[in-house]
Amino acid sequence: MPFYYGWVVVVAGTIGAIASVPGQTAGVSVFTDDLIATTGLSRLQLAIAYLVGTGTSGLLLGAGGRAIDRWGSRVVALGATIGLAATLVGLSVVGPMGTVVGIGVMSIGFGCLRFSGQGLLTLASRTMIAQWFERRRGMVTALSSAFASFSFAAAPALLLALIDVDGYRTAWRILAVVLVVGVGSVVVALYRVSPEAAGIEIDGGTRRRGPGAASRVGDDVAPLAPVVGTDDDPDRSEALRDVRFWALTIPVAALASTSTAITFHIVDLGSELGLTDDEIVRIFVPIAFVSVPVTLTTGWLVDRVSPLRVAAAMAVAQLAMYPAVGALDTAWVAVIAVVTWGASQGCFSALTSAAIPKVFGRRHLGAISGAQMSAMVIGSAIGPASFALVRSLTDGYRAALWISMILPAVALVLAVAGLRRDRLG
Repeated sequence: MPFYYGWVVVVAGTIGAIASVPGQTAGVSVFTDDLIATTGLSRLQLAIAYLVGTGTSGLLLGAGGRAIDRWGSRVVALGATIGLAATLVGLSVVGPMGTVVGIGVMSIGFGCLRFSGQGLLTLASRTMIAQWFERRRGMVTALSSAFASFSFAAAPALLLALIDVDGYRTAWRILAVVLVVGVGSVVVALYRVSPEAAGIEIDGGTRRRGPGAASRVGDDVAPLAPVVGTDDDPDRSEALRDVRFWALTIPVAALASTSTAITFHIVDLGSELGLTDDEIVRIFVPIAFVSVPVTLTTGWLVDRVSPLRVAAAMAVAQLAMYPAVGALDTAWVAVIAVVTWGASQGCFSALTSAAIPKVFGRRHLGAISGAQMSAMVIGSAIGPASFALVRSLTDGYRAALWISMILPAVALVLAVAGLRRDRLG
């Protein structure tokens, strides 16, 4: 059997996902103090700019997903890579600004950073990998996500070391060069839209013949538009009217919102619970050890059972996680928080990479996945601000954690309804 090019796609797509780090929370957070010192904005004002920028990027991601369906992952990923590099260069030259101008400029900067990095580059890379596999899609995307997760965990320390070399401005410019020269080369040389566009069968290596078949794997655009998926695959508007889309989307959006909020306020939460900074941040290490095996397990599982079962499990884990996080000062409750948080994160990859194509097919994968990611990004923008608001009203975070249980409860109901609908045919 000839070598299947999909495995090259997995490696290239994983590199692309890792390259989105400068636009991810883990990559932005290490530059926060430098930006505050340089621009003259307060932490709250910078947080407002981050909220506006992230929220705006989330609203635009639906169009980004449709662009992937129209132009392909390679074109969109290359544009996102260049856009992310240009944004880093632009942010590297900011200086002192007044409050209004500063919030405006940083809102635009954060918006471009989040849209190109966290949004388009990640979405294009994940969508491409999902397009190349069907039988083993869950396991393949889980392996890719596991590598990306380890990279995101290591990113803050590596970026801080890079900043220590010659300041944050030079660090961002070095990252921009790496993105354009290194990642851009990977995208151009190795990214491919789909097996159909490359003239081969999905999951195999057999050559296709007929209209739309490219002459070799290196061809990215066929003479005629290749047929991807089936005519029965629902489009974006049909998916948005389907209860299963929301059963798959609400739990990941809820986790994106609440986990970002908890992480953003983690030191203050620890202070409320009587824990030191070192004690409270230690929670992230065991969470990672739990999430990786769960990621691999759910990736294997989603290939064999309905993704709605994974969505229901993620919702249940969050229902236990949120109140447990509010009692991390109690040892046995902290164990529950770590296990359920890790389990929730472990379900994330299966629901964001493999579930959508399995339920809704591949014809409109970019548009439907873009709608899901849009909900996640908007959630991650709203979460920290909503927690801060509740904190100001109640003098604590526990109320916010209890309120956060509403969304996973709704997701659980929708997942059960979707499973029942599938059983009834």
